Amino acid sequence: MKTDRADRSRARGTASGLAALILALLLVWGCGADDSEKDGQQGPDSGSCVKVDRARVKTADLEEIIGGIGSIEAFQSVQVYPEVSGIIETVEFEEGARVEKGQLLFTIDDAKIRAELNARQAALEETRANLENARLVFQRRQRLYKQKLGTEEARDEARTRYQALSAQVKRIQAEIENIRETLKDTRIRAPFDGFAGAHHVDAGQLVDTETQLTSVVRADRLKIRFTVPERHMGRVRVGQQIRISVPAYPEEKFPGTIYFIDPQIDPGTRSLRIQAQADNPEDLLRPGGFASVELVAGTREGVLAIPEEALIPTRSGYMVFIIENGRARGREVKIGLRRPGIVEITSGLEEGETIVRAGHISLYEGAQVCPE
Repeated sequence: MKTDRADRSRARGTASGLAALILALLLVWGCGADDSEKDGQQGPDSGSCVKVDRARVKTADLEEIIGGIGSIEAFQSVQVYPEVSGIIETVEFEEGARVEKGQLLFTIDDAKIRAELNARQAALEETRANLENARLVFQRRQRLYKQKLGTEEARDEARTRYQALSAQVKRIQAEIENIRETLKDTRIRAPFDGFAGAHHVDAGQLVDTETQLTSVVRADRLKIRFTVPERHMGRVRVGQQIRISVPAYPEEKFPGTIYFIDPQIDPGTRSLRIQAQADNPEDLLRPGGFASVELVAGTREGVLAIPEEALIPTRSGYMVFIIENGRARGREVKIGLRRPGIVEITSGLEEGETIVRAGHISLYEGAQVCPE
């Protein structure tokens, strides 16, 4: 009996071991099959396809751009000084505010000047009265002289006094005009439309003709100073269009027009100095800022072009994948102009061919491409 139990126990142990071995083999086989299937999806003989984004080779007009760097300057900018000395009476504008030509900015106390003007006007009236009297005396002595009743000396004396008073009237009139001009100078006005700068003086401060009061900057039109390498000298001319961009608005391009080209090359940098003007109606640009400049030197019309992302760098240049009969084929290409998002192809492709724009990471020569 003990022998039979032992035999049955050994039989059960053997059966359990075989079952465990079979289960392990099944698991290993299953994992291997999954891995094989996964590998087969990317393999050349699996019969699966690779999903890609496509594009067609098309013709396009591409601008020839010469890049430059420069700065933005005000087309007009002045520092405002008084033309007469005196005490600032009022400040009539806000710092940084827009001002119009002729707008009052400062007033200088003009009490002393007005007093002097009144005094000279009174002197003029008195001199005019004396002049009228001298005229009458001269006329009377002239008649008496003609009638042989007066002397020539008396007549000449009257004439001299009359002429002296006449000259004195003219001198006082000139003085009065000069004082009136000085009186106008006590009102400091904006020389042109623009933006006022900071107050450099306050009301009650004594100023002279060397004291800066403020500044006025014209910002509706700006000057762009920039340089390009001297090799582009023959491709730059007055009247060409430019586009500028600034760090504050990196997505925007502001147009301008070249109006001046320096006749000399800068000997220090071997670059050509250029000036352009640009309108600034919305006051987005500020004088003193940095500007990246694109000078449109010309346009290449009808060139072959593809999306820039389709290019694949190689050791010798660039290649693209074209799609022929549903399969990917590598093709070496040569490029010309490059613009954001687009590149000119000078050789290697023909118009109308289909290329892979995106999805290169899964591609290889001869890979099957999924239908669109």
